[in-house]
Amino acid sequence: MRLRAALLVVGILASLGLVGYSAWQSPWIRSWFARDSENKPEMEQLVNAQLPNDAPPEAASGSPRWRGVAGRGVAPAGSFRVDWDSNPPKELWRVKIGGGYGSCSVVGGKLFVQDKQGDNERVVCLDAANGNTVWEYAYPTEQAGRDAGYAIGPRATPTVDGNSVYTTGGAGKLLALEVEGNTAKKRWEHDLLAEFQVPMPQWGVACSPLVYGDLVIMNVGGKDAAVVAFDKTSGEVKWKAGSNPPSYSSPVVAPIGGQDTIFAFLGDDLFAIRPTDGKVTGDFNWPTSHGANIATPIVVGEYVFISSSYGMGCALLRAEKNGDKVSLVKVYERRGRGYQNHHATSVYKDRHLFGIDGQQGGGGLKCVVFETGNEVKGWDGSELKQATVILAGDHLIVQTDRGELCLVEANPKQFNLIAKTPKLLSGKNNWATPTLVDGRIYLRDEKNVVCLDVKPGK
Repeated sequence: MRLRAALLVVGILASLGLVGYSAWQSPWIRSWFARDSENKPEMEQLVNAQLPNDAPPEAASGSPRWRGVAGRGVAPAGSFRVDWDSNPPKELWRVKIGGGYGSCSVVGGKLFVQDKQGDNERVVCLDAANGNTVWEYAYPTEQAGRDAGYAIGPRATPTVDGNSVYTTGGAGKLLALEVEGNTAKKRWEHDLLAEFQVPMPQWGVACSPLVYGDLVIMNVGGKDAAVVAFDKTSGEVKWKAGSNPPSYSSPVVAPIGGQDTIFAFLGDDLFAIRPTDGKVTGDFNWPTSHGANIATPIVVGEYVFISSSYGMGCALLRAEKNGDKVSLVKVYERRGRGYQNHHATSVYKDRHLFGIDGQQGGGGLKCVVFETGNEVKGWDGSELKQATVILAGDHLIVQTDRGELCLVEANPKQFNLIAKTPKLLSGKNNWATPTLVDGRIYLRDEKNVVCLDVKPGK
């Protein structure tokens, strides 16, 4: 009888623990415990700080990686028309491809994209002017994640560096391809999950490679290998940092006090890493349900902004250089009910952030004051629910997950939707970010790559 009673008590406690854990994963429950935390002296200092706007990259640089040259979601310089209400974008070509959520890189008149066809993933190079296939490289792969409903193909964006292309597959295959004329051959590869003993993430591997100097840097999420740097020529592991779980975010690099620093957003933490030796010199704890830290860190001057959905919120840190170390000082955090980027990263302009608030039910496109983390009242872009965003001059190019393309003024004073096209893409999960290069916008869905002409005078 005593054993039966003890087992009953253990069963009840286990059930209560399971119910409590499940409840805590709910964004509604977590919002009840929402808390704001502000470092008043830091916020006062930020109000008077000079914050730079990112100058658009040179037109010739194209968009060679995830979120463009600097990884900030800013389109390269070059004119494009904005009278979409009377003169909408014109389709130039449409090419069939396989499944995937990764965006297109466009540089040197070539477009690079990844997909899955059957049991193979592919890296595909197209002529950016007409969509003709230049070359493709295929390799066998496993399912991209444990959730079969979203395992349609690669999530990452190719990184182009000279005659090299670096890609990450949905099941964690990191490839370095060498391009010679109209062919590509494998230089080296790593199976990230197997080599670094990482369990398959629920929604696959999504980190896009960061090329920095002679290194290729990846968020991996392994034990003693949360972030790994590889020699870009040989593939040799140069350093490993941390033991934190994987996320779906990609690392960025930015100068802090004259010293380049890698910012890597893992499943439960933001790292500041010294790229010369992989030393983690600063971190900020940020655990999110399912390890779903997806958006890329946004670095503005010496400030780093992070944001996550699933009831999490946003935070701003100041990166402070001391000697050869960069630490992270909290400016504010808005947990629970704060601005929540889901799968789409925001863009920065004029001391404001523009992006999609992915809270439960969908908050839509919002304008947020960078120095407070609070949304601008009356700026109502709620009609644009789930979407991806890039900044092009004084405008936002917004692609909805249902496949429409929108042009919005990047004006913090008022929301102005200039135009919204009819549905251009198939399906309802169009999560790739649009790419604007030389007056052409490149989109992709689960079946096609599409090129749209927005050159002036067309």
